[in-house]
This record gives sequence, structure tokens and C-alpha cells, in this order.
Amino acid sequence: MSKPTDLRIVKTRQTIRNALISLMSEKELQDITISELSARAQINRKTFYRHYRAISDVVTEFEDELLSDFSDILKSSKTSIFDIGAVLKEISALISGNQDYFQKLLKLNPELFSGGRVKAMLRRSLEIALRDICKISDEQTLHALSEFTISGFLALYSSWFDEGCRESLDELTEISRKMISDGLKGFAPDDKLREIIS
Repeated sequence: MSKPTDLRIVKTRQTIRNALISLMSEKELQDITISELSARAQINRKTFYRHYRAISDVVTEFEDELLSDFSDILKSSKTSIFDIGAVLKEISALISGNQDYFQKLLKLNPELFSGGRVKAMLRRSLEIALRDICKISDEQTLHALSEFTISGFLALYSSWFDEGCRESLDELTEISRKMISDGLKGFAPDDKLREIIS
């Protein structure tokens, strides 16, 4: 779905999204009806259906934006998919600068960091980076290594949000970087590790 450029469309969608977040402070996502959501957004149901087919489409739109943000980091000229340390710092900066947004996303999808498309994209990206530097002869081991690494990394962020974002995200990022570096030592030469975990 391409991003709308008409300001009225953008404003209406933002109103619907804000209304959904507001309703979720009162009830579970699966208990929210389109009628309730439309009323909270002060629009009629017909207007809702002009923009979305279902409430799940609103949630998907949030996730699509996050995937786009993470994809931009992986493609950025400032970072490289082969510099895992720089990617971690960029992701942490994105999360740190948009804490409220991420808290809303986690409310919409508590498994945001533990499964689904975000995790799959990061895991595939890590596999690409590891394929060239690791002493691994089979795809199963490569897949297990990237799955283990990304699951741990994302679990730390999830835990950070669960505990109220009290600790320094920079420190958490440094812990993640060190853990990933240490975990990969048995699979890649030191000089190659230094290249991807700066």
C-alpha cells in the first residue's frame, strides 16, 4: 500500500489510528468494533471503510511503517548490513527517538519484537551478513545462528519496554553488541568479526 499524499487522507487515517490507540487503553484489540472506533474517531463507518477494510488493516499499517523504517536503516548510506554494530546503534536511535510510537505499536501487537515480519526481516538480513564471514558449511546452522542472535536482540528491547524504559538504551545496545560479538566468536574469524560488529 503506497503512502497517501492527500492531506485529508493522511489526517483521517491518523485520526483513526489515534482513536484505536485510545480505545486500547480501555479494552482489548479483539473487543473493539468498527462502530466504536468510528465513533471515537468522530467519523462514520462509511468513512472508515474508505480507508481500511478491517481494524487489523490499521494495525498492519503501523507495522508496515516500522518495517519501512528498519529497511531504511539497513539500506542507509550511514550503515551497512555488514556492519551489525552500526545497524544496532541506528535501530536503538530510532527506538529511543520514538518511544511513544513504539509503545503504541507494542500495545497493538505485543509480539512485535518476538515474531512476525520485523523479526523475519532482521533475521534474513543477518543471514546475508553472516554468510560471507562465518565458517559455516550448512544453511541449517546459519539459520539457527541468525535466529538465536536476532531473537535475543529483540527480546532485550521487548523487555526494556516491559520494564518501563528505565535503563539507558545506549547501554542496552552496547550489551547487545557485545553479546552478539561474543556469540559469533566460535563461527567467524576475529578480523571478520571486527568488520561487522564495530
